[in-house]
Amino acid sequence: MSECYAYISRALPDLDPVALSKIIVHSRGFNDTHGVTGVLLYDGTTFYQYIEGPARAIADARARIEASRHHCAIQVLLDGTPRQLGAFSSWGLGYLMLDEPAHALLMPTDHEQLIGAFHRLAAKADVM
Repeated sequence: MSECYAYISRALPDLDPVALSKIIVHSRGFNDTHGVTGVLLYDGTTFYQYIEGPARAIADARARIEASRHHCAIQVLLDGTPRQLGAFSSWGLGYLMLDEPAHALLMPTDHEQLIGAFHRLAAKADVM
């Protein structure tokens, strides 16, 4: 069974680019190994992430995300079964840097609206 998880969190002020790079590399390795796909957006202060994959892998990823010492104030937007799989199926973990905060765009709690908001943001972001 597949699950999805989306959240917003605040990066800690001392997060440096090297630590961020390590997070991305480790996450991509985990995701590739466990069949998780998704996107991580970052605007310099806030993380926005959507992932989906096998239930066990998503539970493990969620535990890792929530235990991370690199961010705080996690606000879960979506947690459960996706209505449609494959929102970011070609990305083990797409990382995109945003030019401005996107809180208002990512507030929908409906799965389709939230995926649409992530896609609109990804289309405007710098791919890394």
